[in-house]
Amino acid sequence: MSSTHLQEHLDPSDFAMIRDVLRAGGFRGVEATANSDAKKAASVFLKTEFRNGKRTRETLLLALQSKRVDLHKGLPVAISRKSEAIDRWQDEGGQ
Repeated sequence: MSSTHLQEHLDPSDFAMIRDVLRAGGFRGVEATANSDAKKAASVFLKTEFRNGKRTRETLLLALQSKRVDLHKGLPVAISRKSEAIDRWQDEGGQ
């Protein structure tokens, strides 16, 4: 079992940061061009990224920007996250 404890609950300042990243990425606010499905997917994606250890505005914004096209197209980003994890595991010597 891993000794790394992942934060399960986000506090109000965490939510505020995620909202700020969504706004900066064009997924929140009156000027957001994304549809509601893309906004929801982006929010879920950022919460997952936060729980996986990306805890700064900059790293979350970079993660969001890297998935922006997929999110706008409505593509499931969870599948690509799984393939990224498999690729990383193989790069680290996994079979």
